[in-house]
Amino acid sequence: MGKKSKRDRGASGSSGGGKGGGGGGGNTKPNGRNKKDVRDVMVLVNELLQKASSPGVPPGKELEEHMSIREVVERIRRKQEGWTPDPVPREECFPVFLKWLQDNDVKSDAVTIEKFEVGGYGLKAVQDIKAEELFITIPRKLMLTTETARESSLGPLIKKDRILQVMANVSLALHVLCEKYTSNSFWAPYINIFPGTYTTPLYFEEAEMLHLQGSLNFSDVLNQYKSIARQYAYFYKLFQTQPEATGLPLKECFTFDEYRWAVSTVMTRQNQVPTSDGRHLITALIPMWDMCNHSNGEFSTEFNLGSDSAECLAMREFPTDSQVYIFYGMRSNAEFLIHNGFVYPENVHDRVNIKLGVSKNDSLFAMKAEVLSRAGIHASTTFQVHCGKDPIPPELLVFLRVFTMVEGDLRELLTSEHQSAYLSCLGRLDCMVTQEQETKAWAFLETRLSLLIRSYRTSIKDVETELQAPDMTYHTRAALQLKLAEMQILSNAAEYAKTQRDKIPQLIEEKILQLAAEVALTVKVSDDLDGEFVEEVLELSEDEEELGTDQKADAHAEGTDLEVSKDGNAAVSHAEESKSPEKDSGLESSSERESVDGDAIKVNGATVEANGEASISEKDLKN
Repeated sequence: MGKKSKRDRGASGSSGGGKGGGGGGGNTKPNGRNKKDVRDVMVLVNELLQKASSPGVPPGKELEEHMSIREVVERIRRKQEGWTPDPVPREECFPVFLKWLQDNDVKSDAVTIEKFEVGGYGLKAVQDIKAEELFITIPRKLMLTTETARESSLGPLIKKDRILQVMANVSLALHVLCEKYTSNSFWAPYINIFPGTYTTPLYFEEAEMLHLQGSLNFSDVLNQYKSIARQYAYFYKLFQTQPEATGLPLKECFTFDEYRWAVSTVMTRQNQVPTSDGRHLITALIPMWDMCNHSNGEFSTEFNLGSDSAECLAMREFPTDSQVYIFYGMRSNAEFLIHNGFVYPENVHDRVNIKLGVSKNDSLFAMKAEVLSRAGIHASTTFQVHCGKDPIPPELLVFLRVFTMVEGDLRELLTSEHQSAYLSCLGRLDCMVTQEQETKAWAFLETRLSLLIRSYRTSIKDVETELQAPDMTYHTRAALQLKLAEMQILSNAAEYAKTQRDKIPQLIEEKILQLAAEVALTVKVSDDLDGEFVEEVLELSEDEEELGTDQKADAHAEGTDLEVSKDGNAAVSHAEESKSPEKDSGLESSSERESVDGDAIKVNGATVEANGEASISEKDLKN
């Protein structure tokens, strides 16, 4: 499976697109516009902005709101039919693209572009490639970046508009769209090989979208659509009214479909690279390298500051004629679908997020909240439940044990001289508060997970049967695959919780499971870090708190993470996007999904934060 659309139509505008050195502009002059349609669209855009800028709706009303927004969007799309040219088949544009790479010092002799039965277009090895062998080098000058956006015709508008200043990824999307409609754009050979459409939920038909009902990520999908609709309405009005937008080549071509395409192009392909001085990270689209599809593995791409190039090493051996993969990062299948347009059934890093909290009506709320706070956990927050044999992370185990504590245990912990060690022990499987409390903790989790499974209103067996249907759209299949993966994770974790509960007496008898208060007396914890586990939980909590505010770039995915290699080079790798609960997002959805993977990175001694793919959040767009 790959991060790019399985569609074969390219991004260029006419039969001349991709031929010669010309850019999208000469081949993409709009047609079919008339004054009445333009006036009608402006009226509809105002209506869309009002609907899509409304505050959060009551639980259970999200789908109703989505349908209302979608109805206006579809009316706009019908009015805009014929405003832009039809795309050209991608395969017609590949020869010019490959020649452009060769003329600009890209080294990729070991691979070529190929269409595969599974995953669509990707890279094929034309010779044996050894593990850790360098097989692609891409100079910075070929990359579309937020820096090139500021240096382009879009620059004056970026300087003036606060939304574009905050939402770097959106400015890059508009930059791509401007270059698409700029005559003789340097990047035309690259832009012309982008897919004409994508397979993310932004492209789901109404019936296909409904297959995601019941998914823990359904609200994420709806919020993403709402965000993109709001952004489109905001920028459409901006382009019609701002003097800085007068000369932009996309002004008369700025349809909803074009904005959705540009956003999806950036969302599915963006990565983080360092600035030339290595002091900061910027978002970039990297030609040829972004043709690689995903497989389980490890990050294997570096950015060489000396040669000012991205360098991709093979993460394993790839024999001649095999598809060459890279590792996008430790993303969940929900993140893959929402931000990349596919579900990866073999995903060893898959997970779901569940929201748990201590009720404020709990008579012990204040004490439980205080204990959790000292462990770096909010009284109400989102936890990951993983696939595989170890589905429950330490921070969730701490919450479960504190949640089920009685008053005496809470007082003992809060007054303990070994409090830090005690807290760290609560995240260990070989520790417990009491046998009764341990039983309650695992029973609570099992019940909670079972309730979540029932909320899908279907069974794993039924979804597996549905997936056997031969005539199913790609989107429908992806939606069902996501639901199946989520239900399997929840079911596995519920069974794990039951097993842990059932074997408590045996573990106590065998002295494998011991009292945390006693174990804490033997645990040494650093005074400044409060123990390794407490430090990790605290970092997670801080990320959640920080990401929960408006205008925050994500720390985990939807771009890439930059690692520093031994020789001082920065390693470019697809990282995960960090989502925060109830966050108003731009290229990503706001969600209850919380997966933090973007750590601080050192590049030439300067510490920076890695944005994730789809890494922007925005304040409500108004007027």
